[in-house]
Amino acid sequence: MFKSCNYCRHRKKKCTLDGPWASRCTECEHLDLVCEFSRRQPSQKRRQTSQRIASRVSAAAAVSEPRATGERQWASTGSVVSVVKDGDSQLNSADTKYPTGQKIILKDETQLELDSTATKYREHVQPLTPFLPSEMIHGANENWDPTLQQCVELAASIWLHSTPLAAILEQAGHTLKSTTQSEMTLPRLAGVLLMILRYPVDSDCIQWIFGTTHASLLMGEDLPAPILAGAVVANTWLRLVGSSLEPLDVPETYLMTFVESVDNSTFAHHYLRISDLGLRLDRLRSMEERGPDAKLLWCRLEYECLFWAVQLPTSLLDLRDEMPARPEAITIHSLHNLVVLTFYATVLSRQDTLGKMLALRPVPGVLHYICSLIRSVFICPREMLIHWSLLSDIQAATARIVLQLWRQTQFENFQGLLNLWDDSLGRYPELAMEVRDEIGPGPWNIDQTDGYSVFWTFRDLRSLHLQDAFPQLAEATMPSPNPLIN
Repeated sequence: MFKSCNYCRHRKKKCTLDGPWASRCTECEHLDLVCEFSRRQPSQKRRQTSQRIASRVSAAAAVSEPRATGERQWASTGSVVSVVKDGDSQLNSADTKYPTGQKIILKDETQLELDSTATKYREHVQPLTPFLPSEMIHGANENWDPTLQQCVELAASIWLHSTPLAAILEQAGHTLKSTTQSEMTLPRLAGVLLMILRYPVDSDCIQWIFGTTHASLLMGEDLPAPILAGAVVANTWLRLVGSSLEPLDVPETYLMTFVESVDNSTFAHHYLRISDLGLRLDRLRSMEERGPDAKLLWCRLEYECLFWAVQLPTSLLDLRDEMPARPEAITIHSLHNLVVLTFYATVLSRQDTLGKMLALRPVPGVLHYICSLIRSVFICPREMLIHWSLLSDIQAATARIVLQLWRQTQFENFQGLLNLWDDSLGRYPELAMEVRDEIGPGPWNIDQTDGYSVFWTFRDLRSLHLQDAFPQLAEATMPSPNPLIN
């Protein structure tokens, strides 16, 4: 809904009605003007400021010196592959096929010449998915298991800062299918776990991969820690986006124990940490909500989710939708959003139990916060979906969450936000048709808010409430505030 008519907005006057049946506001009535309401356009000043800052950040990154030997430079302005349009992407109707809002991607411009498979793993695979035991990594290419070597080469070829090629994606699909149709040796399992969330994999292959993993665990076999961590991470995210896989039976602290062995300056370290939050959420969803520790467990998870972002390094921050970010930041941001969205959608869908226990209701403040998360997920550029197919699954899972929330609350913004989702890779045609049938042709009245402000205001207020209910939460979490985002 709109706060002011066109005249009052232009004159910066308070727009008021004499009564609920008044056809014109008091100002228009006094001046005998037509009282009209038009969609509020994004601030021209804000658009220009955002574009100016984005250009400055890109240019500064292009000329900055590497901070350490071997560290790559950020992309120059010319390497930005997507641009922001008008600072907002909430469309008025469903006639336009693709969303207008895009994310600026800052990509590394230095392409290293990598000869050996071991070097490719260490440079382009391990910083993202460190799931190979050291004994499987060989300096000489002829010593590698052939299937594992092929998986590493493919995973390295679609590094987040590379340009994805259709031939590579086709080869990856063929490799995964052929690997899962033969005996699943340990090196082969390690190889497919490097790729399973990076490339679309059909359900039969997924069931075969995790059937092998389950069988190994049931037989008491000791899987190498990196391989088991990769399996737990993949299983967790696939379950969160809607897979019917059975959860893996591992100790609750398994992932966080493995995190200690991973360099905290890498994407992989924070990828594992957000995966641990997702794993805890997945377990809580299937637990009895009325247990003695249930409330504390749910509140602790929510508190850590709210404060998780402030513990990220600056290279992984994705502060505003209209600001530039590295591919790693966009990826980790989408992963975090899925966990938080799933958390609140679960709570709001169980109002009589969880909602009452956590004092959460579908009131406008909560729904606006959820909308800010949804919008960030939906404007993830198509190129990122090709680099990491899990992001496409996250978008589809988010669309299902929005449909659920729309049917539950009839909050008008959800219709317009659903229009932002486009099944650009053609992986969810039935869901895309369901979304179009649900939201209709538009236009929709969208309450346009500053998602950045909503996000941090909600976080601060909600975290204060949780601290008041459980003072020990703050002591246990102890987030180190990042001055850039507070």
